[in-house]
Amino acid sequence: PDFLMVSDLFMTPTAALADLVLPVATNMEFSDIGQYGMVHGYVEARPKIVEPQGECWSDIKIINELGKRLGLGRYFWEDIEDCLDEVLAPSGLTYEQFCREGLLKGEKRYYKYREKGFPTPSGKVELYSSMMEKEGYDPLPAASLQQKSDEDFPLLLTSAKPRYYFHTAYRDLESLRKKSGGPGIKINPQTAEENDINMGDTVEVASPSGTVKFNAILTESIHPGVVMADYGWWFPEMGVKELFGWRESNINMLTDGNSPFNPVLGTVQLRGIPCRIKKVEVE
Repeated sequence: PDFLMVSDLFMTPTAALADLVLPVATNMEFSDIGQYGMVHGYVEARPKIVEPQGECWSDIKIINELGKRLGLGRYFWEDIEDCLDEVLAPSGLTYEQFCREGLLKGEKRYYKYREKGFPTPSGKVELYSSMMEKEGYDPLPAASLQQKSDEDFPLLLTSAKPRYYFHTAYRDLESLRKKSGGPGIKINPQTAEENDINMGDTVEVASPSGTVKFNAILTESIHPGVVMADYGWWFPEMGVKELFGWRESNINMLTDGNSPFNPVLGTVQLRGIPCRIKKVEVE
């Protein structure tokens, strides 16, 4: 991009590359509405507890003020409380009143599908998708490999989120780093033996696009022809000059932004990537 602006609580690899970094307030430093309706059926008031540090603003204030400065004030609000009042308008409460209530629960309704059915052409749950069939795609879920392993790259790489983290967040927390054991790749013991790899060894993973390093985790839960790597890794301790080591264990170095694309969604391939592994000595 010609210009990159990042708002964040922490200096990250993306922020380190930015032309402008705006520090944001934590969720205790601005008033908000906790929206949990999709899962729990309620919303709760989250009033500001303490003032933001320094020049920190909330994300929503940054967006609101930027919109006004770009001459789009008619689409935004005088201040953030006006925005919160507008969101709450259907409830008949202002944000100040909502904070006194603390919680708003939606009405529980069961068997809603008996009234209007499901949002499908038949009104039913369609395991056999008539819409997919109409568009010329397989109406039943089917797995297929976009790329196949070969002699140079005999394994298929998939990935999963480490349970201790939320996407790329919290890599700076020592307690979670100790629990997670660092960036890991799950390998079947048979595959590990064939490649002279033991539990905890540093493993180089290579695809046609690049190479990265992970720590070996041997498990029978993985098929011998598949390896599964963590995603979202970077290393805050490596510092800004090294861009926090974002290339070291980043599976995006193994993916490719070119075809083959998903035939239905047009997305790039993030899993099922041909790869190979080898043990490497750590200096």
